[in-house]
Amino acid sequence: MHEPSAPIPPPLTIPAPRPTSSGAVDQAVAIWSALAELGLAEAVLAPGSRSAPLVYGLAADEVAGRIHAHVRIDERAAAFTALGLGRLDPARPAAVVTTSGTATAHLHAAVMEAHHSRIPLLVLTADRPAELREVGANQTTRQAGIFRSLVRLAVDLPAPTAEAASPVELRTAVSTAARALAAATGEHPGPVHLNLSFRDPLVPRAEDSEQPDSTAAPERIVVTRRAPAPAPAPQPVPVDSRTVVVAGDGAGPAAAALADAHGLPLLAEPSSGALTAESLVPRYPALLGEVMADPEHPLRPRRAIVLGHPTLSRPVVGALLGAPDVEVVVVDPHPDWPDVARRASLVVPAAIGQEISGTGQDASGTGKDAASPGAAPPASDASEPDPAQRRAWVQAWRTAADAAAARLPQPWQQRAALAVWEASGPGDLLVLGSSSLVRDLEQHAGPTPARVIANRGLAGIDGTTAMAGGLALARAARDEPGERGRTRLLVGDLTALHDLTGLLVGPEEPRPDLDVIVVDDGGGRIFSGLEHAAAPPALLRRFFTTPHGADIAAVAAGLGADARSLEADALPAALAEPAQGLRVLVVQEPSSAVPRNS
Repeated sequence: MHEPSAPIPPPLTIPAPRPTSSGAVDQAVAIWSALAELGLAEAVLAPGSRSAPLVYGLAADEVAGRIHAHVRIDERAAAFTALGLGRLDPARPAAVVTTSGTATAHLHAAVMEAHHSRIPLLVLTADRPAELREVGANQTTRQAGIFRSLVRLAVDLPAPTAEAASPVELRTAVSTAARALAAATGEHPGPVHLNLSFRDPLVPRAEDSEQPDSTAAPERIVVTRRAPAPAPAPQPVPVDSRTVVVAGDGAGPAAAALADAHGLPLLAEPSSGALTAESLVPRYPALLGEVMADPEHPLRPRRAIVLGHPTLSRPVVGALLGAPDVEVVVVDPHPDWPDVARRASLVVPAAIGQEISGTGQDASGTGKDAASPGAAPPASDASEPDPAQRRAWVQAWRTAADAAAARLPQPWQQRAALAVWEASGPGDLLVLGSSSLVRDLEQHAGPTPARVIANRGLAGIDGTTAMAGGLALARAARDEPGERGRTRLLVGDLTALHDLTGLLVGPEEPRPDLDVIVVDDGGGRIFSGLEHAAAPPALLRRFFTTPHGADIAAVAAGLGADARSLEADALPAALAEPAQGLRVLVVQEPSSAVPRNS
């Protein structure tokens, strides 16, 4: 018989909510009480009338401040703030609450990002009762099922009885809330949607606010608690001297451990979580492009083991993983494993490397002399590779990668991104929100001890500013003072302007300790790629540019931030200054680089 790996938890119950003369408020109190008992600690509210029962529920004695409430005036910003609050530790997700109607639609972008990034998120939308649907009632639309395949669970909960929720209705609400949290944090984590119908009255009656008879024992409602599934057992994957490890977004320490255990070159994205590996090859994209363009290149791999979600580089996604002479192995425990080139020969939930015998041939099978300069080291023994040879092989990758990166131009935007990267140290959290800046760092940045997060599940920039605000709030609530570094958000001007309102906080809410570094390039680099090479410059200037940096700084100052504009050369000194609360630094092109008429 198997020994239990953890003690059996005792049954969990909550007291039935005291009557409020509003079935909607009764049900809301029961839902929040159950979620709080199961560990939910953060909720973001977008104000509205139909969702009022959920606000009163948070303030009820049964919940008693166990869930921290944050208010955001825009539903889209609220959803991304909740995503950030839960992203710091996916075992502790947050909830977002909206009223009915178009408010629900504004959550869609964050739900998409949560789905693709596998970040737990509870979406609670208030709705009209059944008798007011499909009859033209105000602020009523088809909310149930609106997110379709993006959510792990979707429930359209019927409205409770108007004056008082019945015991069956309360048990149904509590059971559904518990099931939703379990689905959000389960084996395939992601967003869940509870569409909650409420009938009038939507507020408790004042005469029912007195404490009930303390001598009466309240009824208890059972809260379902789902035990977590065990971690998947590692499965063997083949490795040899011509194997590389690709760490995409969110790959985590497992990618670093696999590469270091076998001395394999590690090609890691900035938000991979694997940048401290001994086998890390920084600045690899330009080199990999050269390697994969030449079938006879001595560094050409013959196998790639993929962890996380690679999204950034065409040399990785197309050239390496799409090459017909490269075997692709994916390590992913979820049913939606990444395989963009559709060439994965094996998918395992977790991996342990198994050395295989080398053939002395290069990846193309031409039998190139393994002793020639730059050629792959021969595998001396399948079970005991030569560590010195593997270290020399990784160093050969690094040297070649540095040389290839040095040949690339380095515009001022890249220098600004690198300044932020190099200023971030142990304990810091760096949030990346612009695709061009993330690629800049992949091309030129070295390792970092900071934790790096980016919206790379959907490879978007949407909502990053509000998400960073949520991350900063989560750190302030969970970390010990003095042990927490700075949270920094590196974004382009377009990204910052998407949702600066997400940084507006209420009078009783702490302002997050957050640096927002906005690289003000007028949106020019976003639309300067090959697909726009033939476009008239006047057209690009008219339709594809964003407001000037001074405007961004003015908006940020209006939000109460310490905001200023500065040239890129002054950024390192500004980042070294002590700071508290919200600071916005709008970085602009150095005046020395701007052509001037003589």
